[in-house]
Amino acid sequence: MGSPSQKKLRALEAGDESDRISRLPDDLIHKILSFLDAKAAVQTTCLSKRWKPVWTTLPFLNFGRYHNSSPKNVSDFICNVLRNRNHHSHVFSLNFRVKCKDVSPNLLEEFVEYAISHDLQSLRLELLDDHKPFKLSTFSSKSLKKLELNLRLQECALESDCWDLPALTTLRLSCVRGHESHSRLNSWLKDSVFTCLPALTRLSLHNWDLSQLFSFSLPALTRLRLSHCTLPTTVWDFPDLLSLQLDGVGLPDDMSDILFALVKLKNLTLILPSTQRDYFISCPPHLLNLSITGSFCHHGNIWSNIVVSAPKLCNFTAFGIFATTIGVPELENVNISLQGWFQNMELTCRKRYYRRLTNMLPGFCNAKNLTFDAESIEALNEISNLLQSLPSPFSELKYVKLPTGCKESSISSALRSYLLGGSPNATFVTKLPQIHGVEDSMLDASVEGTDKDQASSLGGQRDSGLWRGHEVNSEFVGLLDRIMHKYPETFKHFTTKNKKLCTMNLNMLCTSLNDLFKISMTNVDSEMMFAYKEVISYLQNQGFNLTWVVDRLTYIEHLRFSKPLINELYSIECHIDDAKTKLQDLQSRAADAKTKLQDLLAHVDYAKTRLQAKQSLRTEKLSEIKKAFGTTDAKLVVGFIGDDLLSNP
Repeated sequence: MGSPSQKKLRALEAGDESDRISRLPDDLIHKILSFLDAKAAVQTTCLSKRWKPVWTTLPFLNFGRYHNSSPKNVSDFICNVLRNRNHHSHVFSLNFRVKCKDVSPNLLEEFVEYAISHDLQSLRLELLDDHKPFKLSTFSSKSLKKLELNLRLQECALESDCWDLPALTTLRLSCVRGHESHSRLNSWLKDSVFTCLPALTRLSLHNWDLSQLFSFSLPALTRLRLSHCTLPTTVWDFPDLLSLQLDGVGLPDDMSDILFALVKLKNLTLILPSTQRDYFISCPPHLLNLSITGSFCHHGNIWSNIVVSAPKLCNFTAFGIFATTIGVPELENVNISLQGWFQNMELTCRKRYYRRLTNMLPGFCNAKNLTFDAESIEALNEISNLLQSLPSPFSELKYVKLPTGCKESSISSALRSYLLGGSPNATFVTKLPQIHGVEDSMLDASVEGTDKDQASSLGGQRDSGLWRGHEVNSEFVGLLDRIMHKYPETFKHFTTKNKKLCTMNLNMLCTSLNDLFKISMTNVDSEMMFAYKEVISYLQNQGFNLTWVVDRLTYIEHLRFSKPLINELYSIECHIDDAKTKLQDLQSRAADAKTKLQDLLAHVDYAKTRLQAKQSLRTEKLSEIKKAFGTTDAKLVVGFIGDDLLSNP
């Protein structure tokens, strides 16, 4: 049986085995407790002696609503946490979401000040009732990186009350209006709110009036979300902005003035307000992804008409039904979703609105891939009788992606004809094929060998032409004719056993050569040359004689890398350009100097003329004096009284 001490030891060992979590290091336990409210974290002290000090060093503190606690108990609890923490421990994250009547603003400010002094990095402060406004300077911190505020801020002279947040990268500000100002938005957000945030990359503003801003400028900002805000009238200065979301804001009919300065913008999300009106969206040149959520309208045929101009747009997402015209040369993907847009409306009522899809879908006529959710497929099937009499608008379509659980057999014949009738080679799929780059497509073509993969590998080339019995992209026909005329040996051993593979290889050859012809010598590097050699090697294995291309690549490599002559030439050309610039500057300065010299000479001539006139006038006056007073010395007339009285005879 063993002694009592041995039994106790075995019991302790068994207890340790059943309580493995207690043996975890404090850092890992802190991470687990970070998902709990501070009240639950403190209650872990009753588990064992091991747990009693754990919460006192917890760097993640969350304070919830505490619906079942009295205001005094909530306030006392927060005070006790603040008083009994291990004050040598950091507070990396502080999260308050409490009722204002439960906690005084002074206590919250005290806790925030305490956390900031302990290397606070993330602060979220959300007050659920009306309260006394906070000063901006309350949140000044050298370590704070993320700040979320859903509360009232003082309307005051921000020059004297501003925050200092040099490390802040993420800011979310939600305006909470007091009882006296429910009818209007606060309008105190001034320029100085943003000029003190040099590292800010993400900004989200909700319910603010920004019309008082003289400058809306954040040089490091990459993501911006404005929700139910009054937009600033000044020019937006966000040189590195990549993503913009405008949610329920009053947009102008023409958005060019807002978007033209956002030169790097790639992602744009628009959630339109309930007002039904027309919009013209002229997108920045590098925009790739556009998402528009239309507002549902119960009033008959009143609905938005949206015109989009985006030269490089690849992906468009439409949530809702609205007329859309997209001026895009090549539109890769269109995603249409209606889930939840009708706000749980009965099917019999929704059917009245489904017919609007017949005005919406033709706007995507140049789409390559269409993706529908379950509700949009349901809507299209419901209006099949209308679609039956309409021609298919989709002439460039490759794939129609069906939602999960939707089988191709459930698509009505009328809907099938409407979607695929304008593109005979298009098919229904449940998963879109991955689009590969040129090099990847060349390596994978021999395995896949399908027209769909070929289409993907060509980076959006869609029109087909006929070259010696092979269907190729129409723009390549002329290029193939020129190759055939100048290098006929290229196709001498080119086989045609598999027409699909041959067509793909011809397109691949032309795509590679087109890219090669557009490369400047200054941009050539060894990695690029290696990639092109791999491509050419693959094509030669497929039967092409590309000796003339290989010779050119070898010559370019030799010219670019074997000797520094080309670099020396570029260096000399740079010096020539500098000399030309300096010469132009000197010529400009000389022209300016010549103009100034001419001006000075004109002033000299003018001064001479005036001198001669004054001298002539002086002679006349002296002649008049001589006639009146005799032969008096002319010097005396303009000299001193005693002149010549004592001079020698």
